[in-house]
Amino acid sequence: MHCKNCGEEMLENASVCESCGTQVQEQPVVVEKQENVLTGVVGALIGAALGGASIILLSQIGYVAAISGLILAVCTLKGYELLGGKLSNRGIFICCMLMAVTPYVADRMSWAIAIVQEFADYNVTFGEAFSVVHDLIKESDLMGEYVKGLAMVYLFTAMGAFGTLKGLFNKKN
Repeated sequence: MHCKNCGEEMLENASVCESCGTQVQEQPVVVEKQENVLTGVVGALIGAALGGASIILLSQIGYVAAISGLILAVCTLKGYELLGGKLSNRGIFICCMLMAVTPYVADRMSWAIAIVQEFADYNVTFGEAFSVVHDLIKESDLMGEYVKGLAMVYLFTAMGAFGTLKGLFNKKN
């Protein structure tokens, strides 16, 4: 180690340069966060649940639920990072898997709620409606609307994931 003032060689643990008397500044110790995958998965699941709930809520009140894809991506990735300590490649993979499954399940749940409401006189349960969503959509003229809505959610989820990951990586560098 060399003195920053005069350049003379110093002892490794010296606090003052023996040659010129300059006080040595201690370098801050940077401790890298450790990743906890289990708590990260819990955080990602909570985030995905919040994103899925936003998909259902927005579609039930009549809005295109695409913006909820952004909510899903941000909540899933940030949930993993907050509870897992840091977001590694493994965490990103886990979050991406959740972001691939959640929009489909949430959209299907939203359609099931609509079916239950439409067929309230027939006492259709949520479970029954959920199990026949795909068949009913296939038999009706709603397939285009269904695919378009789901594609929009996936598009906005990808945009949210990209933006969030870019921000996280920029913060690290």
